[in-house]
Amino acid sequence: MIFTAKAKALDSCLVSLVQRVGEIRGLMLVDQNGLPLVSTLRSPSLEEALGAFAGATVRHMKRAEGDFQMGPLYFMHIAGRDRQLFVTPVTDEVMLLAIVASEATASSIALHMLAMTREILTVVHPVEVMETK
Repeated sequence: MIFTAKAKALDSCLVSLVQRVGEIRGLMLVDQNGLPLVSTLRSPSLEEALGAFAGATVRHMKRAEGDFQMGPLYFMHIAGRDRQLFVTPVTDEVMLLAIVASEATASSIALHMLAMTREILTVVHPVEVMETK
């Protein structure tokens, strides 16, 4: 898989966003089966639990696309009292998951997540993304 081959560059992208945006506590790239590919969390048990959650979330997002005729879904946000979770598909096989402070503004985090998706695609497929400009 091309994502694992570019793990170091992808890790740098994720760490950079966590450092720039204080409300983002951690980021993780997960495959469609919930397997963590790259993570800033550095906690194997948390990565495993969030990976499984993200895998299930993407399956539900795909089902909702058809069942509710919503078109392609590009974002899922879950807000709790203590933190928020954001899931954004990067490709059909890989998604970006963020753990975010509870006080963060969802629209701001959404913009950062979508920009990070673009940056991830530039790392993984630099020529294809550049040609679309």
